[in-house]
Amino acid sequence: MSAHGAGATETGERVARALFGDERYEASRIRASEGYRRELLRLADDVVFGTVYASEVLPLRERSLCTVAALTVLGREQQLAAHIGGALNVGVTEEEVAEVVRQMAMYGGFPAALNAMAVAENVFAARNETAT
Repeated sequence: MSAHGAGATETGERVARALFGDERYEASRIRASEGYRRELLRLADDVVFGTVYASEVLPLRERSLCTVAALTVLGREQQLAAHIGGALNVGVTEEEVAEVVRQMAMYGGFPAALNAMAVAENVFAARNETAT
Protein backbone atom coordinates (compact mmCIF):
# COMPACT_ATOMS: atom_id res chain seq x y z
CA MET A 1 0.00 0.00 0.00
CA SER A 2 1.20 3.49 -0.80
CA ALA A 3 2.32 5.63 2.10
CA HIS A 4 0.11 8.55 3.00
CA GLY A 5 1.80 11.84 2.04
CA ALA A 6 3.47 13.46 -0.97
CA GLY A 7 4.06 10.10 -2.65
CA ALA A 8 0.42 9.20 -2.17
CA THR A 9 -0.66 12.44 -3.82
CA GLU A 10 1.52 11.79 -6.88
CA THR A 11 0.31 8.19 -7.04
CA GLY A 12 -3.27 9.41 -6.63
CA GLU A 13 -2.91 11.77 -9.55
CA ARG A 14 -1.57 8.94 -11.71
CA VAL A 15 -4.43 6.60 -10.70
CA ALA A 16 -7.11 9.30 -11.14
CA ARG A 17 -5.74 10.16 -14.58
CA ALA A 18 -5.84 6.45 -15.53
CA LEU A 19 -9.46 6.23 -14.44
CA PHE A 20 -10.90 9.51 -15.65
CA GLY A 21 -8.52 10.55 -18.41
CA ASP A 22 -6.25 13.54 -18.60
CA GLU A 23 -8.92 15.96 -19.88
CA ARG A 24 -11.37 15.31 -17.04
CA TYR A 25 -8.55 15.35 -14.49
CA GLU A 26 -7.17 18.63 -15.77
CA ALA A 27 -10.62 20.24 -15.84
CA SER A 28 -11.52 19.19 -12.31
CA ARG A 29 -8.18 19.80 -10.64
CA ILE A 30 -5.71 21.86 -12.66
CA ARG A 31 -7.96 24.30 -14.54
CA ALA A 32 -10.73 24.43 -11.92
CA SER A 33 -11.00 27.62 -9.93
CA GLU A 34 -9.56 27.50 -6.45
CA GLY A 35 -12.20 26.54 -3.94
CA TYR A 36 -13.49 23.97 -1.54
CA ARG A 37 -14.44 21.40 -4.19
CA ARG A 38 -10.97 21.52 -5.74
CA GLU A 39 -9.43 21.12 -2.27
CA LEU A 40 -11.68 18.12 -1.63
CA LEU A 41 -10.59 16.54 -4.91
CA ARG A 42 -6.94 17.00 -3.89
CA LEU A 43 -7.75 15.10 -0.70
CA ALA A 44 -9.39 12.36 -2.80
CA ASP A 45 -6.21 12.13 -4.90
CA ASP A 46 -4.17 11.69 -1.74
CA VAL A 47 -6.35 9.30 0.25
CA VAL A 48 -8.80 7.58 -2.10
CA PHE A 49 -6.66 7.19 -5.20
CA GLY A 50 -3.15 7.53 -3.75
CA THR A 51 -3.62 5.19 -0.81
CA VAL A 52 -6.69 2.96 -1.19
CA TYR A 53 -6.85 2.53 -4.99
CA ALA A 54 -3.05 2.25 -5.15
CA SER A 55 -3.01 -0.81 -2.90
CA GLU A 56 -1.89 -3.86 -4.84
CA VAL A 57 -4.31 -6.19 -3.06
CA LEU A 58 -7.03 -5.58 -5.69
CA PRO A 59 -6.36 -4.62 -9.31
CA LEU A 60 -7.72 -1.27 -10.47
CA ARG A 61 -10.45 -2.83 -12.63
CA GLU A 62 -11.85 -4.76 -9.64
CA ARG A 63 -11.73 -1.63 -7.47
CA SER A 64 -13.66 0.14 -10.21
CA LEU A 65 -16.35 -2.54 -10.16
CA CYS A 66 -16.58 -2.25 -6.36
CA THR A 67 -17.01 1.51 -6.70
CA VAL A 68 -19.73 1.08 -9.33
CA ALA A 69 -21.53 -1.32 -6.97
CA ALA A 70 -21.28 1.03 -3.99
CA LEU A 71 -22.40 4.11 -5.91
CA THR A 72 -25.29 2.13 -7.40
CA VAL A 73 -26.58 1.13 -3.98
CA LEU A 74 -26.01 4.62 -2.57
CA GLY A 75 -27.80 6.25 -5.50
CA ARG A 76 -24.98 8.69 -6.26
CA GLU A 77 -25.73 9.12 -9.95
CA GLN A 78 -23.29 11.94 -10.79
CA GLN A 79 -20.32 10.10 -9.29
CA LEU A 80 -21.59 6.81 -10.73
CA ALA A 81 -21.43 8.20 -14.25
CA ALA A 82 -17.82 9.29 -13.72
CA HIS A 83 -16.84 5.95 -12.22
CA ILE A 84 -18.58 3.92 -14.93
CA GLY A 85 -16.51 5.88 -17.43
CA GLY A 86 -13.44 5.22 -15.30
CA ALA A 87 -14.19 1.50 -15.14
CA LEU A 88 -14.49 1.36 -18.92
CA ASN A 89 -11.18 3.23 -19.18
CA VAL A 90 -9.38 0.53 -17.19
CA GLY A 91 -10.74 -2.44 -19.13
CA VAL A 92 -14.13 -3.21 -17.60
CA THR A 93 -16.69 -4.09 -20.27
CA GLU A 94 -20.18 -2.65 -20.63
CA GLU A 95 -21.55 -6.13 -19.95
CA GLU A 96 -19.60 -6.34 -16.67
CA VAL A 97 -20.89 -2.94 -15.54
CA ALA A 98 -24.46 -3.96 -16.36
CA GLU A 99 -24.01 -7.24 -14.46
CA VAL A 100 -22.74 -5.45 -11.35
CA VAL A 101 -25.68 -3.05 -11.47
CA ARG A 102 -28.07 -5.98 -11.91
CA GLN A 103 -26.61 -7.76 -8.89
CA MET A 104 -26.96 -4.60 -6.80
CA ALA A 105 -30.73 -4.74 -7.34
CA MET A 106 -30.65 -7.64 -4.87
CA TYR A 107 -28.89 -5.56 -2.20
CA GLY A 108 -29.81 -1.93 -2.83
CA GLY A 109 -33.23 -2.43 -4.37
CA PHE A 110 -34.66 -2.24 -7.84
CA PRO A 111 -35.19 1.54 -7.85
CA ALA A 112 -31.49 2.14 -7.20
CA ALA A 113 -30.48 -0.43 -9.80
CA LEU A 114 -32.91 0.92 -12.40
CA ASN A 115 -31.57 4.45 -11.90
CA ALA A 116 -27.99 3.16 -12.11
CA MET A 117 -28.75 1.19 -15.27
CA ALA A 118 -30.11 4.37 -16.87
CA VAL A 119 -26.88 6.15 -15.92
CA ALA A 120 -24.84 3.26 -17.34
CA GLU A 121 -26.77 3.24 -20.60
CA ASN A 122 -26.25 7.00 -20.96
CA VAL A 123 -22.51 6.60 -20.38
CA PHE A 124 -22.33 3.72 -22.87
CA ALA A 125 -24.28 5.69 -25.50
CA ALA A 126 -22.13 8.81 -25.07
CA ARG A 127 -18.91 6.80 -25.37
CA ASN A 128 -20.15 4.85 -28.36
CA GLU A 129 -21.27 8.09 -30.02
CA THR A 130 -17.85 9.71 -29.62
CA ALA A 131 -16.13 6.50 -30.80
CA THR A 132 -17.87 6.68 -34.19
